[in-house]
Amino acid sequence: MIKKDYDAIVVGAGPAGSSVARRAAEQGIKVLIVEKKREIGHPIQCGELVPTVEEFPNILPRAKRGEKLFNIPEWVISNRCSRVAIIGPKKKVHEFKFGSNIVDRSRFDKWLVMNATKAGAELWTCCEAMSAEKNGKEVLVRKEGKNFRLKTDVLIAADGPSSRITRSIGLNPNNPEDLAITIEYLMGGVDTDPDLTEVYFGKEYAPGGYAWIIPKGEGMANVGLGIRTSFSERGVSLRDYLERFIKKHPIASKKFQKGVILSRTGGLVPVGGPIEKTYSENVIVVGDAAGQVMATNGGGIPTAVICGDIGGEAIAKKLRGENDLSFYENEWKKEAGKELYAGVKIRKIVDIALRSDKLADIIFEVLDSKIVEEVIRCRLSMPLNLLYKTVEGLKQSLKVFKK
Repeated sequence: MIKKDYDAIVVGAGPAGSSVARRAAEQGIKVLIVEKKREIGHPIQCGELVPTVEEFPNILPRAKRGEKLFNIPEWVISNRCSRVAIIGPKKKVHEFKFGSNIVDRSRFDKWLVMNATKAGAELWTCCEAMSAEKNGKEVLVRKEGKNFRLKTDVLIAADGPSSRITRSIGLNPNNPEDLAITIEYLMGGVDTDPDLTEVYFGKEYAPGGYAWIIPKGEGMANVGLGIRTSFSERGVSLRDYLERFIKKHPIASKKFQKGVILSRTGGLVPVGGPIEKTYSENVIVVGDAAGQVMATNGGGIPTAVICGDIGGEAIAKKLRGENDLSFYENEWKKEAGKELYAGVKIRKIVDIALRSDKLADIIFEVLDSKIVEEVIRCRLSMPLNLLYKTVEGLKQSLKVFKK
């Protein structure tokens, strides 16, 4: 058993973990990042869409650090889009402007980690965090067949939606019922508009979620879907749904007639909103592990980077004796909380429509593109808020009636 001491140990080298490490290291904190994968950013488990710097204020208007953090270098970007189309079950289309960079996620993650190591953070790959002990002051990891017991002043759980570290320190992890499962193909030979991201709804193809076509340029696209199993048909697999979308969707299938599958991937996305508490005396939870994902669109990269940057700042303040780790939770709620919690409320409204294509079509016909845009951006407008309160009131009435 080998022992080493650090000021902060980050478990997970995704966008959240690397952002924490960079920000803390910039302020003189001795940081270690441990990552179980052999290669940073691989395999890719993401649609790879990130808002542009110009778009960012429309997504998280209170996030004061967005412009600095999302000035992405050209070598990381595969394509740029300026529009999004939302397609209902019966082909109704709502289109609006949305500036996005389609990144190479493997390069993007490497870029973020490189920034952390440039700032002074240490990186261990092929290193699995087994458990956290002594209220997060010690971490047991296994690297190259050797066990290490690492001591730290602050532990950062950035180990994804099924976070082992969050569970081991006694904080409530994401609810499994609020995890969407995703599958995605990288396809070539796709006949799609390189300036347009397409999002498709319909119970037949993506129950409890949506399908997407995200163009990467040169006829390549990320084609995938995310669903929740409570909405799906018995005996129909995730792959079955995606194959059905590619081969049978009345609009999308025409784009794939010459398409070839170049790679396959998948993962989990938490869509239940932030976990109940994202910090303890010596621990913070960041990114997917903390449920910091936009529940209506599944976007987690912007919030992961923003909350990670705040986390690094919070660690430095704690170790300098300026504040405890409650600063982290208070600050991320100021900068991103409104949108994250609004996203959950909107998702609960949308869930009703997702149970029935007929109802979804009625809603798609009634709503104008402006309201659809607000839904995608996790903005809880007055009509949507009123609808949410009505839905929740009906749920409470049903509970009382059942009793």
